[in-house]
Amino acid sequence: MVRLSCSSCHQRKVKCDLNLPCGPCTKRGEQSSCSRKLPDEVQKLLSRNAELEAQLQAQSIRFLSPTAARNPGQSTEPTEQYSPSPTEASLISSLQSSRNTHSRRTGSIQPQAHGDDAATILEFLAWGRQKDQEFHHSPENESGPRRHIPIVSNTSSLQLPLLTKSIKDPQLDMLQTLLPSKKHVYQLVDFHSVCLVWYHGSYNTVVFQNELDDFYTKYQGNVKHFDVNLQWVALLFSLLTGAITCATDNSANHWGFQLEERLKLSNQWYNATITCLNLSDYMEQHTIYSVQALSSLTISAHTIGKSNTQSVLLSAANRIAESLGLNRLGEEQASSVAARRIKRETGRRIWCQLCTQSWFSIPFSESFTLNPKHFDTAKPLNCNDSSTQELPLQIPTMTSYCNYLYDIAALMPQLQEAMASSNTLYTKYEQVLLYDEKMRALVKASLPTFLSNHSPLPESWPIFVPWARRMLALCAAHKIIMIHRKFLGPSFTNSTFSFTRRTCIAASKTIINEAQAASDTHGPVLWIEQAFVVAAAIILCLDAFHRQTVEPEYNDHKALAIEASDHLSGFPMSMIASRGIKLLSFLMKELDRKAAAGDSYTRKRARESEANQEDSRNTRPFEPQLMSPSANPEPHGFETDDVSWRYFEDFLPPQTGFGGEELFLDFS
Repeated sequence: MVRLSCSSCHQRKVKCDLNLPCGPCTKRGEQSSCSRKLPDEVQKLLSRNAELEAQLQAQSIRFLSPTAARNPGQSTEPTEQYSPSPTEASLISSLQSSRNTHSRRTGSIQPQAHGDDAATILEFLAWGRQKDQEFHHSPENESGPRRHIPIVSNTSSLQLPLLTKSIKDPQLDMLQTLLPSKKHVYQLVDFHSVCLVWYHGSYNTVVFQNELDDFYTKYQGNVKHFDVNLQWVALLFSLLTGAITCATDNSANHWGFQLEERLKLSNQWYNATITCLNLSDYMEQHTIYSVQALSSLTISAHTIGKSNTQSVLLSAANRIAESLGLNRLGEEQASSVAARRIKRETGRRIWCQLCTQSWFSIPFSESFTLNPKHFDTAKPLNCNDSSTQELPLQIPTMTSYCNYLYDIAALMPQLQEAMASSNTLYTKYEQVLLYDEKMRALVKASLPTFLSNHSPLPESWPIFVPWARRMLALCAAHKIIMIHRKFLGPSFTNSTFSFTRRTCIAASKTIINEAQAASDTHGPVLWIEQAFVVAAAIILCLDAFHRQTVEPEYNDHKALAIEASDHLSGFPMSMIASRGIKLLSFLMKELDRKAAAGDSYTRKRARESEANQEDSRNTRPFEPQLMSPSANPEPHGFETDDVSWRYFEDFLPPQTGFGGEELFLDFS
């Protein structure tokens, strides 16, 4: 039997309270000598327990600290290797992340910092999920083209089922055949980095360029290599899709891609992106690369007619981004390590882009999932990709345009909530007028100098500045239409909303004129130009439907719509342009039919007037002329109600503000 009393009390035959130091020894002032003699077996067990705890602590520090992993000499190497199970690793990561989050908010690390969230963290672990992740601390989010293999206790979990493997191998073969030559890959990526990333900001050009070099240096550009990260390959295909879709004919011909091949490759590379994500099990294995790939796809998806697919993929990207903690990045600490700042800044850019795309879809769905009140991620710094040094707002950087567009997009959820809390058309329209004023103030008061068409263009500024100015002119005019969209249809028949009608017509003219003024043959071809031109032309056509053919605005607006259709014919790669041309052609025919019916009605009324005058000479005075109701023709031969406003709401991607993902299946 093991004796639990201390040695001194045992010798004195005094009752010991079994504590160390015990009460009797403390009263005698002998607490320093109070000890307990244990059997050798017990002593060995306690020593072994202390040794194992020390090893576990050392392994936990190495697991949680990338710095320690890169500098193993700074920590003691244990005699026995310990590899935490997935559950243990998740628990350590989640608790440490929660403690770090608390320390950033309070300025110190408290032992009980994660106590309040412990139940939630453990419940998440039961589901196989993690809470309060920090993507910049996770190795799978910085592995680049190298596949990250998580720490697992049973390597059999990495084995694919036989059926899945039999399907995966042919798909990898197909992906390899779709990947262009190394020369073409670098040309397309360079085009995307120079001409497109300023528009969406979903990746850091310097970081990706280094990763692309590793892909060809270490893996020889082999998609089928066992160690290649397929989620990173998905990002690569996403950038290739954007480049081949948005390049001008001059640029594509210079690379050696003809129109027919571009049409085919843009669709195949888009599908290859999704295939890579599915093969990597991206819905279960969350990394930053899948979010970047999906966010970057938007720039090409609408052009090639994949709007339905893209809307679903963006929803998945939003959820993965939240899982990675991109919604909790806060503001950056000036004292943080440069590499850490770049990673977190990239995360902010991605989150900013996801919010912008989501909020511009609000007029279609009349709801939003990324609520500004539910995240604390700060807006990205105005800095370039090579550093995180913040520059003045008047100096253009890779984030400048996206940051300003983010401010415009942020008005949309505010307007939606204001409209939802209003109960009458009168109060709803008050909110529309209020946010119309806010939008105009934002454009006038907060416009950076480099985005103003009245400012000079120094040679030191990036090449994309003229493109950004033109896109902003189109976007600002269209966002005014988005604000008024709810009352655009009624404005054609209700004079109460006449301001909306005048505003949308003026904005539509601005869009068409700005699009026609473009003369750059080397810049990017962005889908919003075709989408906004179609939307503007439709508004002008609807206005013409609600005017008499003798009114000067009728012919002016019809002529502008025809010019818009001619402009769209210059975009053979765009499904939006193709469908828009067919739709506008249909509207032109209806306008012509209305005009013909109006002329016929005018001639008929003239003949009836002459006949009535002749009859009046042969009848007795003061005798009323009786006329049956059927003899009273309608004032117009074309019913404008036949072309319902709701009928035109589903022809554009949701980001255009007119809703829907298809431009009339009837016109496909």
